[in-house]
Amino acid sequence: MNQTVTVLMPVHNGAAYLSEAIDSILRQSLRDFELLIVDDASTDKSVAIIERYKDPRIRLLRSSERLKLSGALNLGLNHARGDYVARMDSDDVSLPRRLEIQVRYMNRHPEIGMCGAWIRYFGGPSRAVLKRPVGCEEIRAFSLVDTPFAHPTVMLRRSMMDQHQLRFDGSYYPTEDFELWTRAMRCFPVENLPQVLLQYRVHGWSLTGSDWTKMDEQAIRIIARQFQALGIVITPDTLRFHRELCMGRLSMSAETLSKADAWLEQIRVANAQAHVFDPDALTVVLGDVWFRACMHSSHLGLWVAKRYADSNLAKGNQTKIRNRLIITLGAIKAMVT
Repeated sequence: MNQTVTVLMPVHNGAAYLSEAIDSILRQSLRDFELLIVDDASTDKSVAIIERYKDPRIRLLRSSERLKLSGALNLGLNHARGDYVARMDSDDVSLPRRLEIQVRYMNRHPEIGMCGAWIRYFGGPSRAVLKRPVGCEEIRAFSLVDTPFAHPTVMLRRSMMDQHQLRFDGSYYPTEDFELWTRAMRCFPVENLPQVLLQYRVHGWSLTGSDWTKMDEQAIRIIARQFQALGIVITPDTLRFHRELCMGRLSMSAETLSKADAWLEQIRVANAQAHVFDPDALTVVLGDVWFRACMHSSHLGLWVAKRYADSNLAKGNQTKIRNRLIITLGAIKAMVT
């Protein structure tokens, strides 16, 4: 018998927070689900913790060989019984109505193949909310900048995933989710719900320094495919510049700001010719990158506010006046400190 939702949770040595994650699913307001836990060759007490639960909705798949994340997720996808597959990590906490809210949305929008939501960080000093873009066209355009989904919030329509043979590609670790989303968005409409449905734990077991480097390398590899579709011949140096610009990691100077303006405009013009992304959605996404670049350049002087407003990426932006004021105030603050 099929359940409405399969909650797919991979585990590898996740004993420390596993009970909290499982409990957050068992307490969901929507009761019609299976919690499919894929144990990826754990050597700690993870399996013992899982086996203590007697709830019949919990199903455990065990692998004696290390599959890593993509392999564990693909195994779970192949064994899922639900109409929808909701991702869940073994150290996060789903809010009580998460499944109910996402299932209701997916039921009302049968054309949507994937639905994410926003997250709130916890477990560290920050309680910030990570907001991802809303609206299918803006989500697609955002894939030129970064991954448009918070992976542990995603709910997938299993029939569409199977129809298009969509699975994770482990060669893109640790951004295999980003890579899958870019393929999925070419197959069906997607959406993010503009509300927090999951608490995302921040702790010292996350990515290492080398993993962060690998993440940048793989994200650049994925984004390069998007530029190919736009017909832009792009060098490795320009790809690196693009990544650093979008992540807000550039040391801003007048020359760098001019380069950023020219580069973002080149993307906008290329899309106007290639028609890959919705032009209005792309302008919103690139306009946000441009605003943040100008904001980080406000120490250069008041002229930055005018440079921001004169750009094609700011024209027509409903927040243009507010953004220009923010940049101006930043410049004044830099002048008096």
